[in-house]
Amino acid sequence: MFDPQTFIDAAWTATSRAWFDKARERIDARGADALPVLLPALARTFGRGPLVDDPAMARLDDDDVRVDLRVWRLCDGAGLALINAANPSDELLADLYLHGDFEEKFIVLRALGVLPISAATVQLIGEMQRTNNVAHFESAVCESNLVARALGKHGFELVDFNRLMLKVAFLDVRLSRVLGAMRHANEELSRMVEGLATEREAAGRHIWFDTNRVVARAPSPASLERLITGLSHTEAEHRLAAAEGLAHLRAPTFLEAGRARLETETDEAVRAELERNLAASPS
Repeated sequence: MFDPQTFIDAAWTATSRAWFDKARERIDARGADALPVLLPALARTFGRGPLVDDPAMARLDDDDVRVDLRVWRLCDGAGLALINAANPSDELLADLYLHGDFEEKFIVLRALGVLPISAATVQLIGEMQRTNNVAHFESAVCESNLVARALGKHGFELVDFNRLMLKVAFLDVRLSRVLGAMRHANEELSRMVEGLATEREAAGRHIWFDTNRVVARAPSPASLERLITGLSHTEAEHRLAAAEGLAHLRAPTFLEAGRARLETETDEAVRAELERNLAASPS
């Protein structure tokens, strides 16, 4: 289990060290029941500065847990240290989120990214499906592989995964921020994402930049046409996503469209992606 103590120690002040020592004493005396009293003071005591200053130490890859610690704050790290020490029940962990203030919710949701998957994890992922707070949604779903780790555990099934990923698309959250999600790409998710894109196109609205990345991983019957069209999109980011699809879907008509696009493509990143994937494809 990830222990943030080293990072917290590096940022100690006399005040924060004294407060943390007393907090541990309260946990030793009262157990997890002390957490509802302690968590509200963390943002004020430790601050919202970055937990990790060294980029070389910013990636946590421990067993099956992957987290980008660059988004963690000192108060998040202190919160995890106290949660690790207190070992709260699922009921209490969920309650800390449900009855916490804005900052407490952040702290609990960040901790979920590294804690073992439990019933509380799945309950709070469900809360993310319902929340209107984008910042809280991102703190739970992004910069970690929490959603990928949870799949198949404690009742979090593929249908729930798909609904959550559709919300990722609806909120225009970048797919690269939901670590490991595309290991679970599936045709039903592609259909859902394509449906959202079609609705937005009809309304003249912005389409999620990662639409083509999803549908190329697990194409539905309508995917090929969308991917071919994506290669000629007016926005380079959409063309890049479609070009990346050539690494996964090697349908002859798609490859032909990729070769045709390469002849006129002016964006360097898109050209490089087309060249790389076409070179790996049969002529």
